[in-house]
Amino acid sequence: MPSPNDLISAPIQTPSAPPPGLSHSRCMRAAAVLALVLAALATSANAQFSVPEILSTHQVVLPNAANGAGGSGFKATIQVSNLMGVGYVGVDVTLTSTLGPLTSNRELSIRLTPIDRHLPADRAIATEFPLTFPQGQTEVVLSRSCPKWTIGNSYRIEIVEDGAPLKPYTAEVGNPFPGYAIQSPATVLPNELICNFLLVDTDPKPIGKPADAISFDRPGRAGRSLISRRSPALQTVSLQRLPSDWRLLRDIDCIVIQGDRLLQGDRLDTPTPGQAGGAATAERQAIEAIRDWVLMGGTLVVLQAPDATELARSLRLKLVQQKAEDDGFAALITSVASTMDDSLKRFREVLSSVSEPSQNAPLPVAPRILSLPIGDSDSMGGGNSMGGGDSMGGGDSMGGGDSMVILGPSIRERFSEAQLVATGKWTEEVEARIQAFDSDWKQGYRRSVGGGQVVGIPSQSIDSLLAFDLLETLIGYRCSTMLTRGVDPIMGDFRSRRWLIPGVAEPPVYTFMGILTLFVLLVGPVAYRWTTRGHRSHLMFLIAPALALVTTAAMFAYSIISDGFGTTVRVRQLTWIDGASGDAIERTRSTLFSGISPRTGLRFAGDAEVMAYPNGGQQRWRDLRSEVGEVRLHADIDADDQWLDAAFLPSRTQTQFVTHQVRRGVGTLSINGLKPFDASGQVPNARSIELSSSLPFELRDLVVCSPDGRYWSTDSIKAGQTASAGWIPKTQDASKLLGRLYTRHRPVGAVSESGRSQGSRRIRDLVLYVNKEISRNGLVVTDGVFEHWLNESLFVRGELPPGMFIGIGAASPDVVAIADAEQVASVRYVMGTLQ
Repeated sequence: MPSPNDLISAPIQTPSAPPPGLSHSRCMRAAAVLALVLAALATSANAQFSVPEILSTHQVVLPNAANGAGGSGFKATIQVSNLMGVGYVGVDVTLTSTLGPLTSNRELSIRLTPIDRHLPADRAIATEFPLTFPQGQTEVVLSRSCPKWTIGNSYRIEIVEDGAPLKPYTAEVGNPFPGYAIQSPATVLPNELICNFLLVDTDPKPIGKPADAISFDRPGRAGRSLISRRSPALQTVSLQRLPSDWRLLRDIDCIVIQGDRLLQGDRLDTPTPGQAGGAATAERQAIEAIRDWVLMGGTLVVLQAPDATELARSLRLKLVQQKAEDDGFAALITSVASTMDDSLKRFREVLSSVSEPSQNAPLPVAPRILSLPIGDSDSMGGGNSMGGGDSMGGGDSMGGGDSMVILGPSIRERFSEAQLVATGKWTEEVEARIQAFDSDWKQGYRRSVGGGQVVGIPSQSIDSLLAFDLLETLIGYRCSTMLTRGVDPIMGDFRSRRWLIPGVAEPPVYTFMGILTLFVLLVGPVAYRWTTRGHRSHLMFLIAPALALVTTAAMFAYSIISDGFGTTVRVRQLTWIDGASGDAIERTRSTLFSGISPRTGLRFAGDAEVMAYPNGGQQRWRDLRSEVGEVRLHADIDADDQWLDAAFLPSRTQTQFVTHQVRRGVGTLSINGLKPFDASGQVPNARSIELSSSLPFELRDLVVCSPDGRYWSTDSIKAGQTASAGWIPKTQDASKLLGRLYTRHRPVGAVSESGRSQGSRRIRDLVLYVNKEISRNGLVVTDGVFEHWLNESLFVRGELPPGMFIGIGAASPDVVAIADAEQVASVRYVMGTLQ
């Protein structure tokens, strides 16, 4: 990374001499024309395709009056959201009768079918949402979310009755992206490479740079990762317009909200009342969605935040405080402020030497430059949208095509005294803002909760000058939804081999060797000796082929029968329990094998986020098929379940899925009567404690770190009962115990990492590609935020934060997609905060 001094000043490069016969002025004019043509082409290409904003919606009203077709007794208003990205699509439907109350029930369904271009086309899913229009009603409302494992923005919407689409109730939404857009993942997956900020009922605080002030480059931009070379995306929305489903917020990396919006009105720490008015209910549902989104890995910034205890009580969450994280947060604030302040001071020194030149001072040997465009009125936070330009400062400076400001002998001809004076006053305001930022954020706090984090600061608004830089670093790899989930349903990777069902869908090598050995013995010593002794050696021409046929049939039959015709599943379930509310969030990785594809298909919970985990690493990005023909994957989504048809589970193939789910009121684990540790030894310290569990399942190999940092363990604690846990005096013993707890069930398999090449043509692993593009300090995260925490805490550091526990339980039957499947080699890690 270049130093701030390098960003403020650098020697001018001497241009090469023009070709013979071409004057310097003609060369310059030709270069200018070429630059204009290239800029026009780039602008045209960008105008052709741009990724829609997160939470963008499309609305259609059916029947469409434009086609002149009559209706079928009702009008439908359908709104779909999040069409482009990989994740979940929101569908909101309102049917209104045009003939008064219905005289009988109408069984309908809304069908959503991908059309035109989706990447990859073979992962496209056609989804139906069953809907009953009850007798005697004039209106019915449906709100659902459905899985989407492709990149695409074009769908056909149909209303189906009795298995056939109603002709006047058909429409197409979205636009197909052009072929050139799929040449690079960065074009169609920009949300994986930048930070996406959502401001709820608040606006960023701009700097307000005067138009005649001279801009300067912001520190650290040129040499940082791609996540910072691109401008973060910013959206502003009201709380009432937020979705009530956390899955639709997945692509949002950071939500900024005023503290009173969380504390006023419908509080989450009170029982759900029968509320009057849709607005209050919508706000409460939106806050619930934010809460679940934070637990799944999001970053929530609360402005004018109350103290951490009050905020935790309002959200019904137990916010975990760790001294090391507090120190790191304070150091990060200091680093961001000091870096900017140092750059600003150097800039002011340059201006000072220019505005007060010495009569006897020699001219500079090499001119100096400032690397931002002149007159960029949006620099340093003047704008409100960060999707196209860089309203946080720098314009397009990250692209390297800046119009450079030359500070040299002709400086007086370039800038007026008024500009220099305005710049001086503006830099004083910026310096004051830096000091205010440092003060405000150091009065705030950062707390961990589940897979995410909560930041509270006393400021009334977020400072666009420095806060976004700070938050980008704080969010880290979580800026990529793919890395947060730990699964890429588009291409997959070789890491799927780490959690296969042992001994299934694998060639029975030793059995085959035994059958072949028996064949050799029968054909050789036995059959040959028998035929030659009876002078019938010519029969070998019949016996050898017959035995070969029998041997082949035996090997084939054994390979089929050995795996069986039923369904086998291997589950790796991670359950994180919040001690304040008893709610839990889960990540479940399931590997399924079925001898014959089940006719009923696969069933997942209706509120779960379901992602396929393909066995990839072989196909290149450029080879993915994008033209949608026949859609072979079909899903039905109702209020309680997501049904995926049998095509999702091919016969005799190990198929993996990763799901994330929120469970309400699972239960808690608490310590009874813990006395403070007396280091003096005057009071005997407890050698054991009593643990109480309200969980509906048994925990084994339980390790608890009490709030004072001491470790305790017990072999098991039954569901809803109490148990005694013994003290572990040495932290080294506790660390070894945690390490063994992880290595016993560690995902292991032969994995060949691929796709590290920068060329899009050679990308075979999107997860590694995204890691490389946004990597900070070489950190590579491939298995999601929960697996990353488990590996770091148990295996790498070998310690738990105070007030947390971890144990082993039996996998839940309801996470198995096929009810009668046989579970093998499964595990469930249960972790979380104490009550």
